[in-house]
Amino acid sequence: MNTSPLRTILYVDDDPDICEIVRVALGLTRSFTVHTAHSGEQALMLALKLRPDLVLLDVMMPGLDGPGTLTRMRADPITGLIPVIFITAKAMLKEVALLREMGAIGVIPKPFDPLQLSTEVISFWQGLPDGSQSRDETAGHSGLHRQVTKFAERFLQRTKDETVRLRNLIESVQPGNLSEIETVRNLAHRIRGSGSTFGFARVSECAAEIERLVDALKEGDAASATAVDSKLRRRLTECTQRLSREVEAAVAR
Repeated sequence: MNTSPLRTILYVDDDPDICEIVRVALGLTRSFTVHTAHSGEQALMLALKLRPDLVLLDVMMPGLDGPGTLTRMRADPITGLIPVIFITAKAMLKEVALLREMGAIGVIPKPFDPLQLSTEVISFWQGLPDGSQSRDETAGHSGLHRQVTKFAERFLQRTKDETVRLRNLIESVQPGNLSEIETVRNLAHRIRGSGSTFGFARVSECAAEIERLVDALKEGDAASATAVDSKLRRRLTECTQRLSREVEAAVAR
């Protein structure tokens, strides 16, 4: 059990809207000072500079991911003992166990409830089982609800443009070009995570299907240098069109 006070938190996520929600949600606990980073590399620099009491790490990020960031932190004597909590959409028992084995003090699943986030973080910090605590300090804060609504609207508007980018990338991607394929996957992953956090389940499901198809496409490219599988390309295009429709429907609601 950690008896020292929790004051400074560094949250790391490549999605700027989720970073802002976390900053606002944790900031409601007035004793917290919350900093954000948008990549693993930036997190390492800030961890060295700020020496935060706690780091909250997204698992899947372009470049240096969450587990890689933790590994680098542990290799540096200055950041090696900073406690880490992972926040991830992949929170099955096996994944949670692996992240715990790496040294994380807790794992918070995505989508998370912004009104419950402070409670979960404090619970893990105090060493309570499963991050449980009886009372949420942030409950009833209408200001946070308004902020989340604003970020959700901004997410939908941005995603309208990103679906066009996805379609163009899918149409132009060449076999063996893992950089372009990875760009599609990262974009879909970000839409999936934000969509689920903001409550747009259908948008998130479409993005998740694009992720799965891209993974299959990557496996095919790794096994063969032949042309991109036309069936996968067609399914990706169909998923992107469906994603666009779901975003438009969410905007209209």
